[in-house]
Amino acid sequence: MPKAGTGALLGGVVDSIVGRLREDILAGLLVAGSSLRQDWIAIRFKVSHIPVREAFARLAADGLVTIVPRRGAFVSRMSAEDARELTEMRVALECLAVRRSVPVIGVSALDLASRSLVAADNSDRISDWSEMNWQFHRHLYAACGRPRLLATIETLWRQVDRYLRLVLEVTDYLGKSQGEHRAILEAYRRGESSEAERITAAHIEDAGAVLAITFAARNEGA
Repeated sequence: MPKAGTGALLGGVVDSIVGRLREDILAGLLVAGSSLRQDWIAIRFKVSHIPVREAFARLAADGLVTIVPRRGAFVSRMSAEDARELTEMRVALECLAVRRSVPVIGVSALDLASRSLVAADNSDRISDWSEMNWQFHRHLYAACGRPRLLATIETLWRQVDRYLRLVLEVTDYLGKSQGEHRAILEAYRRGESSEAERITAAHIEDAGAVLAITFAARNEGA
């Protein structure tokens, strides 16, 4: 019979492995298509294979890892088609969250979103800016009162994050994105649901268009 606290301890170990591997993937230290060997990961984190397998499963749910039966786990490859699909899904779901959250959002949530924008402005690292980017949107969407919707949006965001980081590394998109964030926030403050939805859709689609251009340029240079 497992000792009390064993499950919580295992969960903490898995959380740590997931966090480190996710950041390595997003930072490009683990490149797309590369194999994630269970034995190597277990040695790196000084754990058994059990938490490693659980970590792989969670990263696969986030779209960062692909598990191939009898072959193992691999860092998921990025493609222009993946980016297009994620863009379409984000527009549909995030605009739904906007419609439901604008009429009921409170001042405290708006203030938290504003603070996330300021923190993003002051971020020196793309990883920090990216996290503040999500926090900004989460503070706005949380008022929709739909936890499953919010969880699905976060899963999509975690998948698209690596694409967004790629864009930020090779373009000057960051300033444009921050300007769009401020426009979204002002529409929320005015209670203009349709305007907030319109700007949000354009914001996501703009990022998708920049991604398409980035992937096209990479393919031409290949």
